[in-house]
Amino acid sequence: MNSAAEPFKMIQTLPDNIQPVSTIVVSRPGIMQQSLRSSLGACVGIAVIASSGDGLTALGQVKKHRPGMLVIDSNLLDEEVEALIAAAKAEQPGIRCLVFVRSRHQEAQLLASGADAVSQRDISCQQFQAVLLRMAPGASDLRTE
Repeated sequence: MNSAAEPFKMIQTLPDNIQPVSTIVVSRPGIMQQSLRSSLGACVGIAVIASSGDGLTALGQVKKHRPGMLVIDSNLLDEEVEALIAAAKAEQPGIRCLVFVRSRHQEAQLLASGADAVSQRDISCQQFQAVLLRMAPGASDLRTE
């Protein structure tokens, strides 16, 4: 892992054997949804294919697009996030669910509900990419340049 003094290096290209992970962003419309879409769009290896402002619409998009990953913001109701994770995994068992949360209590609650990973909303760019790398299939094959 990079030391704090070493500048963070973004992944510039994907190896030939790795396809970008199709991703749906689930967040109420507004600045957080736009920020997630922009941040994810800047990551090599992530292809944002849709976004949704609520769990029901997101589930319809999961059925239609069959993404590899859902990135969910905790600005939805906790019950809505839990129901979305359960329904998405029932529809597509291999889907990965990453949830950005506001509190440690939410972290434990959503991990127990089936989220593959949770992270605080106020993480750095370096931490954001590290979380995504842990989530992506074939992530161990990704290297920074």
